[in-house]
Amino acid sequence: MRRRLRAFVVTLMLAAIVLGGQSAGYVGPAAQTAPPAIRLRAGTIVPGVQETIPGTEALTTDGYAPGQQGYYIVQFRGAVQDAWRSQLEAAGATVLEYLPDYAFKVRMTPELAASLQFLPNVNWVGLFQPAFKVAPDLMVNGQRLYRVRIEDGADTAATTQAVLATGAQVSSADGALLTVLADSTQVANVARVLDVAWIDNFFLYEKHNDIGAGVIVGANIANANGYDGSTQIAAVADTGLGGGTAATAHVDVPAARIAGIFNWPGVTDSCFQTITNDGAIDVDSGHGTHVALSVVGDGDATGIGKGGAPAAGLVFQATENYVTVSNICRILYGLTNGYYLTGLPANLNDLFGQAYNAGARIHSNSWGSSQAGVYTANSAQTDQFVWNNRDMVITFSAGNAGADANNNGVVDNDSIGSPATAKNVITIGASENARPDNFPCDTSLAYTSPDTYQAGQTCTSMGGVNFLGTAGQRWGFTTEPLNSDVTAGNAQQMAPFSSRGPTDDGRIKPDVVAPGTWILSGYSDLYQQGYDAGANPRNNSFQSDGWGMPRNAQYKYFGGTSMSNPIAAGAATVVRDFYQKAYTHNASAALVKATLINTAVDLLDENNDGANDNDFPIPNVHEGWGRINVAEATDGTQQYVDNATGIGTGG
Repeated sequence: MRRRLRAFVVTLMLAAIVLGGQSAGYVGPAAQTAPPAIRLRAGTIVPGVQETIPGTEALTTDGYAPGQQGYYIVQFRGAVQDAWRSQLEAAGATVLEYLPDYAFKVRMTPELAASLQFLPNVNWVGLFQPAFKVAPDLMVNGQRLYRVRIEDGADTAATTQAVLATGAQVSSADGALLTVLADSTQVANVARVLDVAWIDNFFLYEKHNDIGAGVIVGANIANANGYDGSTQIAAVADTGLGGGTAATAHVDVPAARIAGIFNWPGVTDSCFQTITNDGAIDVDSGHGTHVALSVVGDGDATGIGKGGAPAAGLVFQATENYVTVSNICRILYGLTNGYYLTGLPANLNDLFGQAYNAGARIHSNSWGSSQAGVYTANSAQTDQFVWNNRDMVITFSAGNAGADANNNGVVDNDSIGSPATAKNVITIGASENARPDNFPCDTSLAYTSPDTYQAGQTCTSMGGVNFLGTAGQRWGFTTEPLNSDVTAGNAQQMAPFSSRGPTDDGRIKPDVVAPGTWILSGYSDLYQQGYDAGANPRNNSFQSDGWGMPRNAQYKYFGGTSMSNPIAAGAATVVRDFYQKAYTHNASAALVKATLINTAVDLLDENNDGANDNDFPIPNVHEGWGRINVAEATDGTQQYVDNATGIGTGG
């Protein structure tokens, strides 16, 4: 049973855990007007107003002994400038990491903390409390395994001994990352160890895999058990695939695993005057390469960028081309010349049929229309194809139309896109991602980020990690708690942009969800800013570098239900692989869907109200039946019946 952090801290209070033997350290005075909130992974604080996370008062400290190195937060009066950080370092402080908004986590003495308040650009100096080190969804029922990270620059051996002194057991150590067995009292005392940086629930292989596809949805465990998609071929219909050929697709998809690449240029119509057929290359958004690698990529040598089904074959259908837009579409829809998905056919049976004939039994689609809740002709075509080809699993992204139109701080219903409204598909919403590595970027890149909330920042000026931003900054949510909600870090929360159900005919959608914020996956090797000499001559633009700054020339971050959908498609591929290997059974689309639904995890903040309180247990119109769990889906303990008769609804 999961408990919220508040319940965890109540347990600590009953146990009367106190911190002794330390003198008070300096806490800077509050400004006359409250400064911006500081959004920590553990929760949000407001200097001068609420300087601890509500409900965690038992896990705080009054300060440090004179001359003792301790941990503090220094908040500036606005967007941090390089010179301000340099002032901290010149004074003798060790700057550890950026904290939104406008703050750093800093290691220094109480005396130095007291003096920094007088710097002209410093707004507030306060203690970095032990409670700030604890994941908000930490499980604390009985003894459990935890991941404990030691601060950069700290004495690892001494800190490990301090952890052991709490009564916790260190089962493994890999540099500054410990695996610890502890009960609720012990893990609280571990949080009080000076140089412990972060405590999280234990996840297998979290250091070696893309966190969205591998750890959070349990694909790593399934892969380790032999279910890696090797008996399956997955299809992706999207923009393009790297250099457009099997040999130039991406280093993480060897040519031997590519079963086919098909080009869909489309035809001119009243909106598209001319179409420049550029084949299957991925030069504009890089969307298709990113999506495909999330399904079948095998990752780098350390596992970074690994998709859910890293041994599966791939069929790719490239549908994006450069278009000259007609005047009527300029006037009516505000369209301009550019890249569009011109290749998507009017009859989707043609698209699915080509992939099916090439051997694919999973089809991933990270696109759709804005016809919210409507059962369209394309929806009906998709249902028809699955009905006629019952072993073809088709997934669709739910859409990114989640909104708070009435400004009540809760994401509204009724925004699901189509053909995601189809009945026989698996419709995928987006939950938040969480990574232990703080979303690093490439410090060798000298250009500044194009993201508005990172404007003027380079990867180096951000400290080598991406500023994640909030839902207000990135998507325009104006009401709390949505406005200040950080875009990643709480795997129990839905992404606020994710489209919600029900469909217009009352069905629950999405069906399931998967991580869809700050997903790390393949970067198409064409017209990359900072890596290539020139931009795309077609539009004089570099390829999109995704969300924030890329990790390197092979991997970038993206977000949206476009990114959650291929993670789920990879999961579906692994589930089909499981039934084939474990039971020699060619699983139907219905069985795969039922398996994913019945093993999904109920999210605790499905409605984005800012609390892990499970207001709406599954199934609901926010998360459907929950976040996919591939490990549970492939553990072999479930009985199954693959009913080939089916039902009809008349629609």
